[in-house]
Amino acid sequence: MRFLKKEWLQLLILVAPFIAVALLWDKLPDQVPIHWNARGQVNNYAGKAFGTLLMPAGNVGLAALLGLLALLDPKIKRSGPEARSNSFRVIKTLRLIITSFNACVAFALIAFALHYRFDMNRFIYICVGLLLVLVGNFMGKLRPNYFAGIRTPWTLESPTVWLKTHRLGGRMMVAGGICMTAAAFLLPPRFYLFSILFLIVIFTVPAVYSYFCYRQEHRANP
Repeated sequence: MRFLKKEWLQLLILVAPFIAVALLWDKLPDQVPIHWNARGQVNNYAGKAFGTLLMPAGNVGLAALLGLLALLDPKIKRSGPEARSNSFRVIKTLRLIITSFNACVAFALIAFALHYRFDMNRFIYICVGLLLVLVGNFMGKLRPNYFAGIRTPWTLESPTVWLKTHRLGGRMMVAGGICMTAAAFLLPPRFYLFSILFLIVIFTVPAVYSYFCYRQEHRANP
């Protein structure tokens, strides 16, 4: 009962797509769309069970993995009670955000299979933008660990470098997410592929910044 009380929202997010598939099973076609090209046209199909249940099943596995890794992480284990409690709280929130994103994609696949027509690429682009905004808001609160965050040799070596890097990374993710969401409404789909380069910049700059922060810290404290 304690587990249900603490994880009821996470369980609801994980179970909801399965319930939707079960209720709509007879209305779903035998072949459902699972992939779209750059023009937003469907270019791959899969069987009903695989196409509608793969994402929800993977979401369950991801939630379990994130929860387990948080419990096993040596850095979190060695931290003080307050820091450990904060780490669990932040990681739990990030887990909810990520699994909510996957659940939204799962519902979108179900809706498209039921012939509700919309621009799937635009939908995914908006969802990724919102995901970056939400995750970025919590990056500065994430404490050193081995599996979540910007894990470079320099952030893992120094708590100060970790904090500075994640504050910068969080701001860049929020700004990038807002830009991506706006671009989804303002730009035609052919520009969406440039988001890959955009994401590379968002995650590369903080990693490089962590190196210079580490060098600066060691120059000040040789």
